[in-house]
Amino acid sequence: MGALLWIALASTNAPNWRKFPIGYVIVFFVALISKMLASNVVLKKGSVGDSIWAIIFGCCLRNALSFFTKSNILPPWLKVAQQTELYIAISLVLLCIDISVLRPLAARALFVSWIDTPTLFIVVAYFGWKILKIDRQTAIIMSGATFICGSSAAIALGSSMGVPHKTEFPIAIISIFTIPSIIALPYIAKRMALSATVSGAWFGGCVDSTGAVIAAASIYGDHDAINTSAIVKMMQNVLIGPLSVILAWAWSRYELQAAYKQEEELLNNPDNDKGNRNIDSLAQTHQQQQQHITDDSLGGEDSNTPSVKHPRNIHVATRPTESAYVLLWKRFPKFVIGFIITAVLFNTTIDDDTNLRQLINNYCFYVSEWFSTLSFVSIGMGLQLSDVKRNIRSLGKLVTLYIIAQLIDIIVTCVLAWTAFTHL
Repeated sequence: MGALLWIALASTNAPNWRKFPIGYVIVFFVALISKMLASNVVLKKGSVGDSIWAIIFGCCLRNALSFFTKSNILPPWLKVAQQTELYIAISLVLLCIDISVLRPLAARALFVSWIDTPTLFIVVAYFGWKILKIDRQTAIIMSGATFICGSSAAIALGSSMGVPHKTEFPIAIISIFTIPSIIALPYIAKRMALSATVSGAWFGGCVDSTGAVIAAASIYGDHDAINTSAIVKMMQNVLIGPLSVILAWAWSRYELQAAYKQEEELLNNPDNDKGNRNIDSLAQTHQQQQQHITDDSLGGEDSNTPSVKHPRNIHVATRPTESAYVLLWKRFPKFVIGFIITAVLFNTTIDDDTNLRQLINNYCFYVSEWFSTLSFVSIGMGLQLSDVKRNIRSLGKLVTLYIIAQLIDIIVTCVLAWTAFTHL
């Protein structure tokens, strides 16, 4: 895996790509320890998955380096290995969708996973922005991560809006607060005397990540629950692509309209010379900010350090020189293309009647989980404790939004699962 990643970074001429093997060994070692702890028999009973350990160890590594080096910026040899978006994109591409497995339950799984998700996603994001006064981008990321697929959705949506640095805190919150759902929902399902298929659909629709869904269904202890939960979650995962594309298009248009509006207001300034100077100044500032974001995504300076270099909301007036379609392509989540190609190849080149398809699917899922763990290590490496203290109020709002969203998701999904697998 490391060799292929190194070739990918070299082919794109990423900054410090020659130092990638050094940092990757560290990140991989942390991911390995996380998986070993998550597989421990005693610790596994507490449903503490590798994602939690990866975030904790990644955060400890980051803050230990900051303490000894007296700098909040990761060293270049480690920063280049903090490829969160790349890891999670590969993880998503490898989630092959086996049509033959989906076909028997596709209609009901679609009913559970697609009816409420887009609506609740929009409503809760609006609630976080308007009522809790969370900035729009973070509210959208938090809501999408809660209702779709945890960290995968968060990173995809953050990239679509051009703010990948805003995903660390939502992902950390979701990873920690998912644990109670994994433990409690199976026992609640049994207490309510829900059938295995209804319970599995419930877990698949409201538990955040695929691994957590399987863990909850395993605690329930029924093979039908495991199969149903996995299928519903797979159907829900498919939403990541369309929603990311739609959001990239909508947000690009929103930014262009805001830029045109502010430019018009400045041009209408009675002092035209002053207005033009303001436009030029704001345009230069916007370009500098965009350059810093680009540097962060390619392994430049630390993207989680709040400063002028990393604005939390970029709504700067500038002369729009790009159309919405150009911006859409720049923001377009490229993993969608890889996912479609992989799904088509998987379902057209491998015979349904052989065990080869199942073996390939299992292997792809195994490798996908590895890349997912690497992304969690990278997320942990983006968490600076000084930032956590400074943004404690914002964290409180995010936790409140997550709890509200998760409670709504649990109740609505339970009703949909019971309706779909009892009356349809």
